[in-house]
Amino acid sequence: MVYITKKDLKEMEEYYYWCGYKEWPPFPKELKQQLLEAYGQEPLPHTWTHQDIYEGSRKIILKYFQK
Repeated sequence: MVYITKKDLKEMEEYYYWCGYKEWPPFPKELKQQLLEAYGQEPLPHTWTHQDIYEGSRKIILKYFQK
């Protein structure tokens, strides 16, 4: 099973910080909640892949900060 955890969120914050988005981390609670709602559990009977989570979370994060 692949899903996003709070540890994964922390790693994402670090990733975006070191990629040049230094004003983004730490992510606001609202954004973290959106990511956990979307990818915090398996959508049974389907499964997520690491690529699904990476691409989907990337889109959510970019959309959130483009407001």
